[in-house]
Amino acid sequence: MAINAHKALFSANSDQNFLAALTVDPDDVSNLRDVRETLREGLKAGFADWPNFIRKQRLFETAALSFADGYDRGLRPKFRMQGSWSYHTLNRTTQQPPQEIDLDDGVFLPISFLTQDGEAHPAIVSDAYFAAVEKILLPICEENGWDLVSGKTSCVRVQVKVGAHVDLALYAIPDDEFIVLVEKAEARAMETFDAKLLDEAALFEQVYATLPDDHIMLAHREEGWKPSDPRKLETWFEDAIKRHGQQLRRVCRYLKGWRDSSWTGCRLSSIALMLAVVSAFDEASAAPPENRDDLALLMVANGLAARLSNAIENPVVPGQFLDEGWDDCRDEFVAKANELARELKVALSADTRASALTALRRTLGDYIPNDIGLLEVTVPASAAILTQGILSDVPADEREPVKIGGEARYG
Repeated sequence: MAINAHKALFSANSDQNFLAALTVDPDDVSNLRDVRETLREGLKAGFADWPNFIRKQRLFETAALSFADGYDRGLRPKFRMQGSWSYHTLNRTTQQPPQEIDLDDGVFLPISFLTQDGEAHPAIVSDAYFAAVEKILLPICEENGWDLVSGKTSCVRVQVKVGAHVDLALYAIPDDEFIVLVEKAEARAMETFDAKLLDEAALFEQVYATLPDDHIMLAHREEGWKPSDPRKLETWFEDAIKRHGQQLRRVCRYLKGWRDSSWTGCRLSSIALMLAVVSAFDEASAAPPENRDDLALLMVANGLAARLSNAIENPVVPGQFLDEGWDDCRDEFVAKANELARELKVALSADTRASALTALRRTLGDYIPNDIGLLEVTVPASAAILTQGILSDVPADEREPVKIGGEARYG
């Protein structure tokens, strides 16, 4: 006997499944998007009038003060979503508090770059960038009852409410290259008579895709400017989706749900889990059936402990590792991963739907619906042959229906 638990994980025609339970409430999504727009509009207005928020001598590098007068007319930041919202892997929190849903937004400031020791870097000071953003946003946050959090090393956080926040990552891009690329994009739009491509957001999307990756610089409170191209991870993940389909994205969300059910907070990042899923799909000798997310999740779980036992290199940044700081928690991650694989095997090989459901909820948490009707008992063809003649002696109304070839029938 075996169990098919696909519908307990996902069903396109029902909201009674694990994936639906993991999906953030539409009202919360809408609210965070409204907050994002308010912050964006505030930053646009603030940077248009930046001298009222920060002194020129603080914002600009000493070697770049001569450039500053050219920006008296204002700076024009651009914006682009990133993180789980752009990957479409955002989940509802499982344990709140302390877990929170977050929206990651990138702020891109076109600004002159300087060359020093053969390397280009923005003409503004990174910590002054943070100071300007925070000074611009503080009155907006006070007006709306939000809290401005300044302690994050690589972002500005706006705490919207308990359980939800917006993180703003601050980037700089070369304004001369940006202007040239904008002009080229506008020319292409005019040639094709496509007015939609002249929309500000659409125009930036075109330009963003063609910016040199070594000229996208992330502001860091402690390390200054760091080359950081958020496009790389997004492209890597979307390429994996193209190879393997939407099932891969769903399995990523299941693993994130497992993590959030297992720990209130831990260093096991979403990217590390995404890499484990992509690697498992890439290495599989045969693709899991699209209608068997349970088997796909088991396939990933079977190799998860081994992947977490070893160094985990960032898939798009050579020399950077996703398991830094794991010395005191790696063993726990590995033990939990082994437990996940073990419980999934118990569930999918259970003799009854009730025992299978108990195992699933034990390892994946209460977001698995408590409904045995979502589980199907299946009999492999060979087993069905072996049992023929035995079940024929049992009255039909006393036999449990099983799934063979997709239809409910008696063995």
